[in-house]
Amino acid sequence: MGATQSLYLAGGNAYSAVPGCGAPGCVPPDGGGIAPVSIALTPGTGRVLTFSSVLGTMSFCPGNTCVTSNPDGPAPPLISTGLNSSGAISGISAGTAGFLGGVFLGAGLPASAPASLDFNTIGTEFLSLNPVLGQLFFIGDGSTAASVTQQFFVPDGATTLYLGIADGFSFWGDPGAYDDNEGAYRASYTVQSTVPEPSTFLLMAVGAVAVFALRRRRA
Repeated sequence: MGATQSLYLAGGNAYSAVPGCGAPGCVPPDGGGIAPVSIALTPGTGRVLTFSSVLGTMSFCPGNTCVTSNPDGPAPPLISTGLNSSGAISGISAGTAGFLGGVFLGAGLPASAPASLDFNTIGTEFLSLNPVLGQLFFIGDGSTAASVTQQFFVPDGATTLYLGIADGFSFWGDPGAYDDNEGAYRASYTVQSTVPEPSTFLLMAVGAVAVFALRRRRA
């Protein structure tokens, strides 16, 4: 995925405010970016998203200072994120910026933007996360500093996962400022269900009956 792919354009969402780059000579909508990567999800419940690999670098120029970022973003306090919601997509806050992010959507956009997640409070070392539809979330490289794979629980009703960048002028305020971004991230992911199939339940039930019958004969 490329550095100009905006999470705020997921599912055909429209910006609440016309985006611009916030720099002299930039005329809106030059900084609006393009649609993020979309990944169709198999319907189900108890789905868990994990990432086995996220690699690459991106370059951003908030203000007059360019920053090269890995998928987790530069280490704080070099730069941080404090973006507003826009349209039906939430905002997001974090102690880093330029990170790989995601958002789940269903068949349509939410009626309104959900609450924004604050990764200054949550941190980026979480073991699992439960985002709701339309709620931007931090992915980074998909693992903790100790190389533990992080789990992202897919909300019921989600039909698509979008991967992209949450950006704005200096990564604050309304989203935009995608026109001066460069680079790309490459991600390998898996979506698995933790809910057994009906056939598995049936086998478990048959096994329980067989054990009970065996014990009864021995008695």
